[in-house]
Amino acid sequence: MSNWLSRPDDVDALVARWRAEHPDLLTVESRRQYTGRDVWALTVTGPGVGESRSGVLCFKPHAHEPAPIAAQMNVLCQLLTGRTLAGDPTSLPRDQWLAEAVICFLPDANPTGTAAAPVEAWDGSQYTNEEFWTWMRGVDPDTGLMWKRVDLWDDTREENLPLRCGIVYEQVSEHEYVEPNRHHRSTLMGWLRELRARRHWDRMLDLHQTEFVGSTHNAMVILPTLYNDQPEPLRVIEQRWAEALIAAWNDVPGARPIPEFAPLGYTGQERQYFVNTFGDIYADTAILTSEVQNNSLLTPPPVQQQLCEAAIVATLTDVLSARARVAPDSGAVL
Repeated sequence: MSNWLSRPDDVDALVARWRAEHPDLLTVESRRQYTGRDVWALTVTGPGVGESRSGVLCFKPHAHEPAPIAAQMNVLCQLLTGRTLAGDPTSLPRDQWLAEAVICFLPDANPTGTAAAPVEAWDGSQYTNEEFWTWMRGVDPDTGLMWKRVDLWDDTREENLPLRCGIVYEQVSEHEYVEPNRHHRSTLMGWLRELRARRHWDRMLDLHQTEFVGSTHNAMVILPTLYNDQPEPLRVIEQRWAEALIAAWNDVPGARPIPEFAPLGYTGQERQYFVNTFGDIYADTAILTSEVQNNSLLTPPPVQQQLCEAAIVATLTDVLSARARVAPDSGAVL
């Protein structure tokens, strides 16, 4: 039995099982996509008053990046059952985390896209990156290569429709499609607005994958786009937290993380997408993006998953370590 589980139907079945078996630990909520699939918010914490507990929110925006789904589901399984999805005893400090943290997982912000992928995991053996990218954003009818990247498009207005819709896009109406982390109408951004209205999240971990073309590395941490404009206390937290992620990756066999980290380097309209969707989050929340190699023979799916899990575990370890260093009544942001 494998620790890897990322197909939406399998996720849905396991969520239903956990909801029935662990009602004391797990709160299951969903927002339904226009296409009918549920986007889960899975919140786990121990019994008792949770308002004072540290809040950690993990989310995965993109359908062509399945390792973060597998990682979140395996960590959640360990928190609920004390065992991995493969049935092995957990090595996580489960009791401490359940007692001291509220942990919310959005394992897949676009399950409709994930379900349309031709493979369960992108391992580099079946599709070249050029082919993979046409699955990601669609097939350009003129070139046969990857279609363009936009925040929102309407299939009644585009003059150059893709021959195949890219799985990165979420359909939000009969004719409109958005990239989940670039437009406020996505199910992901709706969830983030709702969850932020309920409580303060001490950490938000944005889980991604990329191809690392031409690089010997297979993991990196990215600081927020508006890092230089964030309050100093948040920048201090993100610096320490980024260092903790890289240290955790260095303990994973097969890991080759980039040792440095910097703000997301987009400019112009690409940068503005993130200002529009994440600007309010950057202002009051510590948030990092983790990137793990996708679609490469150099980083097989089990390693992809292990790297994503290490980022989640390092995040929880860091926030609870920070909590232990701060007086309970200080009101400090962790």
